[in-house]
Amino acid sequence: MENTDTIKLPFIVRLMCVLISLYLLVYVSIIGQKILVPLFIGFLIALLLLPIARLMENKLKFPRIVSSLVSPILFVFFVIGVFYLLGTQIVHFKDDVPEFKAQMLDLFHQAQVYINDHFGVDEKQQLEYISENAESTLKKGTTFVGQFVGAFTGMLASASFVFLYIFFILLYRNHLVKFLIWCFNPKYQLKVKEAVLDIQIIMKKYLFGLMIQVVCITIMMFIAFSIIGIKYAFLFAALCGILNLIPYVGIFSATVLAAIVTLATGEPIQALWVIVSVIVVNSIDGNIITPKIIGSKVQVNSFIVLFGIIVAESLWGIAGMFLAIPLLAILKIIFDKVEGLRPYGFLLGEDGVPTPLFEKYYNKYLYRRRLENEESVDKTLKKDLNVSESEELKEKNDNLNNS
Repeated sequence: MENTDTIKLPFIVRLMCVLISLYLLVYVSIIGQKILVPLFIGFLIALLLLPIARLMENKLKFPRIVSSLVSPILFVFFVIGVFYLLGTQIVHFKDDVPEFKAQMLDLFHQAQVYINDHFGVDEKQQLEYISENAESTLKKGTTFVGQFVGAFTGMLASASFVFLYIFFILLYRNHLVKFLIWCFNPKYQLKVKEAVLDIQIIMKKYLFGLMIQVVCITIMMFIAFSIIGIKYAFLFAALCGILNLIPYVGIFSATVLAAIVTLATGEPIQALWVIVSVIVVNSIDGNIITPKIIGSKVQVNSFIVLFGIIVAESLWGIAGMFLAIPLLAILKIIFDKVEGLRPYGFLLGEDGVPTPLFEKYYNKYLYRRRLENEESVDKTLKKDLNVSESEELKEKNDNLNNS
């Protein structure tokens, strides 16, 4: 007879297994960065292009190899168009750099005069203090710019690999799904197939929602910046929309950059209105756009988002900051679908999300045990009260008999 009893490992053994798995995962992520980052980018873009490929196959009767090739080519033309629009703005910005530098120097001199008049610190002392801290600040700024340029050029260098990944993922999508299902026991294969389909549907909606969110924020920022009358309105609006994919850090960086350029090329009140407009647009995004477009299918709490961005940046650099949110979203979907991993999905999710499985077992075991304990306490108290009452009655009767 087959033994169906499961072996329950001690807690310390399970903890060591989890820690070793995390260590191996981080190690593989570091040494396989050049392979994993383009592969993950290709996987996400392939999910976005999947409806287009299916439309070509079902409506236009294209062979799969043709639809798998045409879809990424259309995406490449779309990216080139976006870069062309941003490039025209960057060229104009480059032409105004001498004027921008002169205005920044003038603002710096005005700030020195203001500090000297109100705080009694002369310009010589200010320059000494700046020179002491400028070197380290310049090094940090140069390092960040170098990392950003390196990540950007690295992404351009790996663009050909991303294109190939997209093509082959679209071409062999059914083959890959069958392989994944075949890796599991036959009694679990139906559940695995359902989970894969759910992940595919939810991730497509999530990624499309992010694209719509970027477009909406870019349009609203462009309208606001155009009303304010700042230069390069479209450039900074697009930066705010794209960098909004990096929560907290991205929108803050774009806002600071837009405010500094506006302060140097316009009036101080315009820089203040830039900050106000960013706050207003982000409030609209957080309360209207994100709940309505992205919805509650994949909601990762803010602490996990910030922690994930820090970890992804330390592993994969600037590219990791952009990929952190989709990766966390995929992990949350997988955790929610696998029964043994649902507590981790709950950890990644927002507070207040319904947890019927947790509530079921809580009510079945923990809550019932609490009620049983309360009932036992009540019985003990009643028993003690009855004993004390009987003792009081006995004492009264003894006093009466003695009297």
